[in-house]
Amino acid sequence: MLSTGHFVNDVHTAFLDTFLPYLVRNLGLSYSQAGILTSLSGVLHTVFQPIMGHVADRHTRPWPVMFGPLAAALGASMIPLSTSFTMALAMVTLWGLGAATFHPQGQGSLGYVSPPSQLALAISLFGLGGMSGSTVSSLYAIALYRYLPHWSMPVVAVIPPIIMASLFYRYMPRIRDFVDKRDSSSMVSSLTSVFKLIYPIWAVTFLRDCSQRGLRFLLPLMIVVGGGNVTKVGTVLFSMSLLATVLPLIAARMAMKFGNVRIVQAVLPTAGAILTTAWFLDNGISLPLFVFGGALLTSCGPATDAMAQGLAPEKRSTASSLMMGFSFGLGGVAMAPLGWFSDVAGLRTALGLVAMMPLLSIPVMALLWPAKKIS
Repeated sequence: MLSTGHFVNDVHTAFLDTFLPYLVRNLGLSYSQAGILTSLSGVLHTVFQPIMGHVADRHTRPWPVMFGPLAAALGASMIPLSTSFTMALAMVTLWGLGAATFHPQGQGSLGYVSPPSQLALAISLFGLGGMSGSTVSSLYAIALYRYLPHWSMPVVAVIPPIIMASLFYRYMPRIRDFVDKRDSSSMVSSLTSVFKLIYPIWAVTFLRDCSQRGLRFLLPLMIVVGGGNVTKVGTVLFSMSLLATVLPLIAARMAMKFGNVRIVQAVLPTAGAILTTAWFLDNGISLPLFVFGGALLTSCGPATDAMAQGLAPEKRSTASSLMMGFSFGLGGVAMAPLGWFSDVAGLRTALGLVAMMPLLSIPVMALLWPAKKIS
């Protein structure tokens, strides 16, 4: 049920990526304004996910996983209906708050329903639900926009989240049966204590998320500037998401044999090398390489998340919120300066910066991980 809820929540992930080039064209937005729209969801994830992680660790009821997807669906489905930059900001805000509400409790709860030795696999199955939603998200967005009266998009989009919320209320009224009432730490001290434990893992996750978000931001813009249409944009995002659905499962199974750390140490440099090669080639095979490299970045997600939860076993939702929200959110925040940089230096130069970013994880893993005895 948690994985299915993740699907329902994340099926709205690519709405902004899909329609952003057309908001730029139809509303006359600059790349800087486009970057602000993308960064806004990142700001919300950065601020709101840790709050919701702290709240989820102190409660047993599944309210966040019930109501988060409802807000996400409503906001995302109204993004393409925006008639002004202000309206687009408001709809992205609603979408971002909904998505940020679901994720901490959704992933943090996995630690309570699966044994520690299988946590990475459980997270990969949870991720499978989310990535499956992300995979069809662009196609779903285009289908809603093309085949329904535009006014009815929000009405249709909220039906699956309402059904999912009803199922949670009926079959999973409690995520867990016990909360430690002796823990009276404040939200700030709780977040700080967990972050001190996981920051070496968080650092490489942040670099990964910056690169991944940058690819999903810049590639659609480059496709449209090069004469591509919404179908090509949707196909590229669909292909990247489809691969990103399968690869984490493979990596999680390998992690059970070789360990989470070795998988992360192998995947991130390899993905960085593929993306950098794609940028240098700049020919017909560059786009497929960008798609594969971008998808490969996501494959180590279950391993890093499992490592973080393992370091904070009593505050799993908080650890998940910092890994997913704080990292993913700051990666989104970075899209505003990336949009400005694209205006100044050009889309291709900005894409090169994004492509090389995963390679920075090599010195981080070499210097910070041994100091924290992460091995």
